[in-house]
Amino acid sequence: MGALILCAVGCLVGVASGWSESLAVQFVDRAADAGLTQRNVSGTDQSYIVEGMMGGAAFFDYDRDGDVDLYVANGSSFAGFAAGEHPANQLYRNEGDRFTDVTIAADVGDTSWSMGCAVADYDNDGHSDLYVTNFGRNILYRNAGAGRFADVTVETGVGDMGWGTGASFGDYDRDGDVDLYVANYVDFSLDYESPIPCLWKNVKVYCGPVGLLPAADVFYRNNGDGTFSEWTQQAGLEGEKFYGMSALFGDYDNDGWPDLFVANDSTPNLLFRNLRAGRFAEEALMAGVAYSGEGVTQGCMGAAWGDYDNDGLFDLFVTNFADEYNALYKNEGGGFFADVSFAAGIGAAPAELVSWGTGFFDYDNDGDRDLFVANGHTYPQADLPRVNSSYEQANSLFENRDGRLVEVSAGAGPGFALRRVSRGTSFADYDGDGDIDLFVLNLNGPPTLLRNDGDHDNHYLLVRTVGTKSNRDGIGARVIISVGGQTQHAEVQSGGSYLSHNDLRLHFGLGKAERVDRLEVRWPSGAVQVLSDIAVDQVLTVVEPRQ
Repeated sequence: MGALILCAVGCLVGVASGWSESLAVQFVDRAADAGLTQRNVSGTDQSYIVEGMMGGAAFFDYDRDGDVDLYVANGSSFAGFAAGEHPANQLYRNEGDRFTDVTIAADVGDTSWSMGCAVADYDNDGHSDLYVTNFGRNILYRNAGAGRFADVTVETGVGDMGWGTGASFGDYDRDGDVDLYVANYVDFSLDYESPIPCLWKNVKVYCGPVGLLPAADVFYRNNGDGTFSEWTQQAGLEGEKFYGMSALFGDYDNDGWPDLFVANDSTPNLLFRNLRAGRFAEEALMAGVAYSGEGVTQGCMGAAWGDYDNDGLFDLFVTNFADEYNALYKNEGGGFFADVSFAAGIGAAPAELVSWGTGFFDYDNDGDRDLFVANGHTYPQADLPRVNSSYEQANSLFENRDGRLVEVSAGAGPGFALRRVSRGTSFADYDGDGDIDLFVLNLNGPPTLLRNDGDHDNHYLLVRTVGTKSNRDGIGARVIISVGGQTQHAEVQSGGSYLSHNDLRLHFGLGKAERVDRLEVRWPSGAVQVLSDIAVDQVLTVVEPRQ
């Protein structure tokens, strides 16, 4: 009955919202033209769950030249590779209209079975550092400047040996340096046999996660001297093991202290409220985000914080498995969320989609947050005729229309006509034209670089935060802009989407406004900074006052 209702609602919404209408903004895949031609490799025949779960990417300015570069994770295979043919992660330098592979020169070509990555300046030296999660030992690359990185995993103490998935940096104790949370997925072994049949729609598939052993997440406290201490228990983050997928710091209760959300696959999600005394309290069930609105666990993959309704409270979006629905949790204030997935229109997306990377972003610069979702099935068996699904799937774009999220994918350009097995997504204005573009990692295929070709006259503002008393990147800073009586809130965050990292600069669409009336930065240190009468269509660097 639930599936029939979902289909009916989806069909009605599709007709009413005009999915086929052509938008002023068109997204075009420029990956090949931009030099991003390296194919992803993750397994050979998708016989094990490890093969289907990677991977992510990160937009960040590693060389401090003012534009965002790109790091892309790659996988491996249990079958092995011939000498010199093992895939490696790659770093690309942004050259304007193209990216140049600088992996070897930068010394970041990890050949582990990588999953994802997150970026932050953990040592506050002004250079962005890179953390990579792996099936196996994770790696921390310290940015040494001059275009090179150094593997400092051992000396910093962050080389967890589990199956790392989502990672996020955040200054949980507001001491001026960023700490690190790493989600772990499954305690996987080729020799372990699931006690339950590995079936999907009565079709034999690879096992997991249900039936496999969940893994414990790990939290590292930054010691401020270039090292970290494993601090999971001391911070109140130790508990029952779940299948961790995505982790993301964000201040959901507006008290100025970073909280933490963890999306778990087929087990309850976790929401850790920051108690300000160096500890967290887990409150997902009380807050209404542990389960779907129907009170059941879902196959959660990606996660994003964002104020989609411009009420000053960060809402939460979580992507899920097929025959479920992607969940939009509206922040009602007071520590509570409401599942508004169907009321907002997002719950009516086709039920066969398996969704991963995601993010709130203003694709048309009109002043509200739209939503992107990357799709691709988990099982190649989805192409069998009797299961009514597909392995390769098209991605989804939802336009925010006064708080209702209307799917506009079909009219959003040729980039949204592509069908791939998509996973992580990273967001940034890579070409410097004022609108947000998307990099999508596709499993066992070439990537997609969705360039936003905006045909509109709307303005924008990009805000780069530089901390002095706060951590150097200003991670956790809340930026509030006021334009023509309307207010937008955004927060500097590390990690998110699915195993990925977005540009740390905050993007605001401004519509037709020609000035920003007021900009307020609430720094993690507690300092509040206000600027007025700001020009539009620029990258504004805001440095935290030292006094």
